[in-house]
Amino acid sequence: MNREEREGPTDGAAPVPPESPPAWSTLGQNIGTPPPYSDENDNFLPSYEDLPQKKVDLPPYQEEQPGEESFMRTHHVRDFMAAADQLGTDSVFILCFLICFLFNWLGYIICFCLFTSVAARCGAISGIGLNLVKLLLILKRCTFENPQMIQAQQYMQIHEIQYMLLMTLGLLVLVFGILRYNSAKSAVRRTLLLPRYM
Repeated sequence: MNREEREGPTDGAAPVPPESPPAWSTLGQNIGTPPPYSDENDNFLPSYEDLPQKKVDLPPYQEEQPGEESFMRTHHVRDFMAAADQLGTDSVFILCFLICFLFNWLGYIICFCLFTSVAARCGAISGIGLNLVKLLLILKRCTFENPQMIQAQQYMQIHEIQYMLLMTLGLLVLVFGILRYNSAKSAVRRTLLLPRYM
């Protein structure tokens, strides 16, 4: 292209307007922006009284009567949340189980004082049951130098029935805590599955 074609005709013809920027470069700049404020525009703005009154047809206002369904729905959710809070989680059950298993009666008292959920209480009961089994096995199988422990070991050897009853009691307490926690979990799940109006 030569210079004359690029600049356009120089002989008195109307000049060619410069090219406008591409559409993507101004995208979003002018959309939704108000015109710049000036005192001249202030004279053309209508006052509140000058605006036309537009009526909108709305349905008549009715106070919402708390029906039985909404009442039951809110109470169902509230009851479920309270039951879930009182139930606890599996991790709390395992934590309390291990604390009671490792720290004996001291761990049992700590768990009952610090935690109020069903999971914590059942975990503590199960941990005490397994702790009793552990102590009986230690007493039966190990050799001791302490005279009191030697007498307790001899007593257990003489009274084998009492040893077996205590072992069975420890296992039953362990199983009782686990079954009680599982039944509490299933009861909470059942309340979740119940219809809201029941």
